[in-house]
Amino acid sequence: MVKPSLSALAEGIVPGIPDTPGALGSIAAITGTTCSAAVFVMRSIVVSEKGWGINDLKAEKKDAFVSASMMLLLSGVIMAVGAGTLHVSGLKLENTVEMINLFEPLGGKMAAFILIIGIAGAGLSTIFPIVLIAPWLISDYQGTPRNIHSTQSRILIIVALMFAFGTVFMEQRPPALMIFSQAFQACILPAVAIPIFILINKPDLMQENKAGAGLNISIIAVIIFSIITTWFALTEFF
Repeated sequence: MVKPSLSALAEGIVPGIPDTPGALGSIAAITGTTCSAAVFVMRSIVVSEKGWGINDLKAEKKDAFVSASMMLLLSGVIMAVGAGTLHVSGLKLENTVEMINLFEPLGGKMAAFILIIGIAGAGLSTIFPIVLIAPWLISDYQGTPRNIHSTQSRILIIVALMFAFGTVFMEQRPPALMIFSQAFQACILPAVAIPIFILINKPDLMQENKAGAGLNISIIAVIIFSIITTWFALTEFF
């Protein structure tokens, strides 16, 4: 429905930081939600649940490549559509209710219903894996089976849900809360990436599977990237 010019596409591919208020926070939020610490945790759990070992490394890499490619494609499409519609039209989003007006040209009187379904779907698909991370991490640390029906897991899940739904009582606008929560994920990424780098280079732990130069360079790049996005987030909020 939106067909920008080739020159606009070429110009948009060139990376840069907009000189506008809130730009650093938005960058931290976008990177925080796409390359977040939760992705690393969930990815390791998925591999463990599949029962893959060192002999399945080739299949795991192929699976990870497909997953990362889909994430990159979807994120790129969302930003491209947003830039090609809202931005060029000078439309801004300050409150959630304003989204209904943005949907009206496409959805008409059903705009509110489309908005509710979209937000509910996005929220539920995000909150279910997020609330499971703490119980799974603790089970992994204790060396016990992952059992979401245990008393400990249920308490952690209930606390996480109460924290998530409790944000509706805060005075902050929902879009601002969303950007803050996503940017906060960028601050957690170094706490996950740095221990990964240390562990994969321990000879007594990894033995002959110790990380090579290529993997180490990639992890270092992730660490540098995470520190930069963390700085963006802290600069914006403080």
